[in-house]
Amino acid sequence: MSGYLAACAIFRNEARYLAEWVAFHLVVGVEHLFLYDNRSEDDFAAVLAPYVEEGAVTLIDWPAYPGQNQAYDDCIARTRGEWRWVAFIDLDEFLFSPRLRPVSEMLARFEHVPGVGVPWAQFGTSGHRTPPPGLVIENYTMRRVGRRNARQFKSVVDPAAVTKCLGPHSFTYADPMFRGPVPRFASVHDLRVNHYFSRSESEFQAKIHALDSYGKSRNARAFLATDRAPAVRDEAIGAYGPAVRAMLARRAEHA
Repeated sequence: MSGYLAACAIFRNEARYLAEWVAFHLVVGVEHLFLYDNRSEDDFAAVLAPYVEEGAVTLIDWPAYPGQNQAYDDCIARTRGEWRWVAFIDLDEFLFSPRLRPVSEMLARFEHVPGVGVPWAQFGTSGHRTPPPGLVIENYTMRRVGRRNARQFKSVVDPAAVTKCLGPHSFTYADPMFRGPVPRFASVHDLRVNHYFSRSESEFQAKIHALDSYGKSRNARAFLATDRAPAVRDEAIGAYGPAVRAMLARRAEHA
């Protein structure tokens, strides 16, 4: 299997959000998703079954813990020479163009570099104490503002040009002229990753007390400070809501 743009993520117990996440990324122009299951105990397989059957998702059992870096290295090996771009994001992150153009179209201008850093935008609880019904992209609309957010990014890379995953955000590249965390940064107006780091208050509290992807305790103070930071309403991604709901409805009809 080969193509222009794929995405990769590792997940655990995300069945509640998997369908929306997959549907959204197919809507915005991702052609295929490589998903690594990290010892989930929910009904993720049933949620993903329609997408696996139609060839939109490759589901990989990945029990190693912590296993994120190794999963990313495995995905690089699987896609090297087959895909021009692979986006490495999490299940609480949504990659899109605020210009409402296909992500692949916005990446075409970066053909001269092996990797692109896509700016992060962080969204907190938006006042939800418990998980509300409906779509994440429509329920969580309060974007945190501040200088720290401008320094955060996720990577979209050419697997053929990557030698190793350095962590959830960056990679090393074979060409010595490309050093540092990422060869080129995209404009936040062209590409963005919405990071719904907390979702609802109850989910936020559970996340604070859980181990991170490296098996370490999270910095609860930093998370709380981020959630309480100044915020502005940002509903740009909500424009994709109707298309996402339509795709989810079509998959439900054929389930």
